[in-house]
Amino acid sequence: MARPALSEEERRVVQVNIRLTEEESKRVSAQAEAASLTPANWIRHKVFTGRFPVTKASPIEAKLYRELHYIGNNLNQAVKLLHSGKLSPAYLTILMTLLNIKNDILKRLVG
Repeated sequence: MARPALSEEERRVVQVNIRLTEEESKRVSAQAEAASLTPANWIRHKVFTGRFPVTKASPIEAKLYRELHYIGNNLNQAVKLLHSGKLSPAYLTILMTLLNIKNDILKRLVG
């Protein structure tokens, strides 16, 4: 299913270029990522509404959440190895403790 065609008035044909320092670019990208927008759409929203777009999660929280997700995946893989007999049962207590800690951190992070 194709995207509907835009009318001539709705098409964005004028391009405005701005120069940013590396630090400014990183800040815009981080804020845009936190608001689930592209940097261009984040800037467009700020310019035309005068307000910053709603941040769904702070950039630090988003990165932390992703890292915890990766850790959780690794722990789940280790538990699967344990259940298949490829890992010593001595690790069960450690893995379960780590999974509980990860889940507790996620609960505190999400709210």
